[in-house]
Amino acid sequence: MKKLIGLFSLLAFSFSSFAQNKYNIIPKPTQLLATTGEFLVNAQTKILIPKNAPEIRPLAEIIAERFLVTSGITLAIEEYELTSVPILKNQNIIFSLLKNKVGDQKLGEEDYVLKVASNGILLSAATSKGDFYALQSLLQLLPPQIFSSSLENSVKWAIPNCTIFDHPRYTYRGLMLDVGRHFFPVSFIKKYIDLLAMHKMNTFHWHLTEDQGWRIEIKKYPKLTEIGSKRKETMKGHYNEQQFDGKPYGGFYTQDQIREVVAYAQKKYVNIIPEIEMPGHALAALAAYPELGCGKSSYEVGTKWGVYDDVFCPTEQTFTFLEDVLTEVIALFPSNYIHIGGDECPKVSWKNSQFCQDLIKKEGLKDEHELQSYFIKRIDKFLTSKGKKMIGWDEILEGGISPNATIMSWRGIEGGIAAVKQNHDAIMTPGSHCYLDHYQSDPSSEPLAIGGFLPLEKVYSYDPTPKGLTPEQANHILGVQANLWTEYIPTSTQAEYMVYPRASALAEVAWTANEAKDYKDFTNRLKTHFKRLRYLAVNYSNSYYDISATSSINVKNQVVIKLQTSYNQSIIRYTIDGSTPTASSSIYQPIGIISTKDVTLRAAAFSLNGEKLGKDLNKYFYINKATGRKYTLVNQPKNYTGGETFGLTNGVKGEEGNLATWVGFEGKDLDVTIDLGQVMNLNKVSFAFLRSSASWIMLPQEVEVSISNDGKKFTSIQKMPLGSIDSEGRAIQQLSIAADGKKGRFIKIFAKNYGNLPDNHPGKGSSAWLFVDEIGVE
Repeated sequence: MKKLIGLFSLLAFSFSSFAQNKYNIIPKPTQLLATTGEFLVNAQTKILIPKNAPEIRPLAEIIAERFLVTSGITLAIEEYELTSVPILKNQNIIFSLLKNKVGDQKLGEEDYVLKVASNGILLSAATSKGDFYALQSLLQLLPPQIFSSSLENSVKWAIPNCTIFDHPRYTYRGLMLDVGRHFFPVSFIKKYIDLLAMHKMNTFHWHLTEDQGWRIEIKKYPKLTEIGSKRKETMKGHYNEQQFDGKPYGGFYTQDQIREVVAYAQKKYVNIIPEIEMPGHALAALAAYPELGCGKSSYEVGTKWGVYDDVFCPTEQTFTFLEDVLTEVIALFPSNYIHIGGDECPKVSWKNSQFCQDLIKKEGLKDEHELQSYFIKRIDKFLTSKGKKMIGWDEILEGGISPNATIMSWRGIEGGIAAVKQNHDAIMTPGSHCYLDHYQSDPSSEPLAIGGFLPLEKVYSYDPTPKGLTPEQANHILGVQANLWTEYIPTSTQAEYMVYPRASALAEVAWTANEAKDYKDFTNRLKTHFKRLRYLAVNYSNSYYDISATSSINVKNQVVIKLQTSYNQSIIRYTIDGSTPTASSSIYQPIGIISTKDVTLRAAAFSLNGEKLGKDLNKYFYINKATGRKYTLVNQPKNYTGGETFGLTNGVKGEEGNLATWVGFEGKDLDVTIDLGQVMNLNKVSFAFLRSSASWIMLPQEVEVSISNDGKKFTSIQKMPLGSIDSEGRAIQQLSIAADGKKGRFIKIFAKNYGNLPDNHPGKGSSAWLFVDEIGVE
């Protein structure tokens, strides 16, 4: 690779202001030399393809079809004798196969060279796959109208001159879609694949089975779709509301439809990896064939989200069933990999099963975790016998990793690190950076989601190769994948909204060298990419333009609200009377908005010509003596920070339906000290805790508030128990502690975590979460 890049040493990669206006390719190419001039496509332009290379003709037909639809121009496709590197002339578009070499250097399967000159265009690669990726870059060099579905008048079909050498960082560049929770039609699956291919991503991970629905026809077991593909109702609202719509829901793909999708994906050089979940997430299969479970006579397809205790029982009958299923799956999917899930497998039914306990003794296993390893190894051996490789979520590490397994690391990066240190391959997909079902902007302005917070910039910041690995271990990191779980995503349009443009960011993470990434440059190119997505009728999110707000204290001890947007070429306009911001509303100034009392702030980003770009920010700020003040914590929050560094005093109260507005501690106490800046009279201290037992969020056992003048010696003003008033459901417990005019500068709040969840809780024995927010001082 280093020698190959050396061949193109003159192609100094540069996205200068000149390049930014013309070369808006996503993902960013490895090397690009921008040159003056342009190539103009007209009715005399021809597309030349090598003789005896039938795999290239479909690529020529793609670009010819685009021009016919959008410009009305018919580009003739002609064959030529490929004996050497073609010479650019006569303003032709030429596809070439280089027999694995450029000069004396070898090209990889996905590498390509694209040369655009005023007298012609040359797409060169060692394989048709490389030429396909060259074509994707060529299409992105054209005006965005090339992606339109109708005739576009008055367009200059010009392509800026340049020479590109491109090479992907990772061999695995994936996107997953969960069709178990919600089902999506074949037409959308094809569109999903189209968008993958456009971004040079090469793997579609198809999550086909779940507790809430079995979505693939298996001829030998027809009840899987007759019974397992249907549930009697679906949750509505958030899980904690425990509400249902009362409407039957179902859907599955026939084997003919599967073949159709696989063939379609092959034309786009996308490999489809099917996932058949086991041993957990099996409730839909058990509803169809209850004899595969551990003891129950009947099961029902899942209607709730979350994890069920009912899993496959590791009997010979179960293994026969799974091998039969996988045999049919293997016949449908040419992929080298089969994903078998392996995640979130509760051991309750195995612990209560005499068969399982006897099997543990018979096989000399230590516990139920090793029983799961035994289960996975059986399946791995079967897949290996069929010439397939197994992928599983990182839980399959527990109890001992199967010999040929590839690990998909989702619970952080630790699973991937553990795998590569044992010389196993790993695909990185941590929830922190790759879970596209998480909120991407202020949840109060977003569609209902499962929770979390994953903005565009955080996706882009991800480096899939963990630090500290040896070169040999790093080679086992195959690549990266983003996942779309669909509990809260019932429609295709909402799926698109959640995926793009965050998948565009991940595509660049997967393709482009980490040191070459530049978020500002990416967002500059993204503006043109948004136009492409509009022409492709993609319901992408414009959250990139949304406004965020923080509060602080200025030198005059005044509360200042600061606004910002990622798009620095916009104008922020705002109101403080609750009205909707318009192009004539007040313009935000960098000094911030000074507020001496509670205020409802609304703001939005506008273009220079007055077009509103994103959604409105709508925040109520509770202004008090603690607002904007800094504090110290003995224990740091995990994942939930209230949206900013000092989320407990930012003036924004935690919302019942939005976990991202709270500060959360897993198994840890709240121990916070706020510095008010000077000694003052104190009348009361207020704060709130969230209670949501189903989400493992419990009220603290007790709370104590203390005050101090010097931050060293504290006097308790009240201590009170809370655990006894805990109950089911989600609610906010607001507390107000009287200070009765006592003087103090420092306020200390200590709340003792609930501890381990009780025996009657689904998560018994696990650490409870403590969620707290807005500390107010009056």
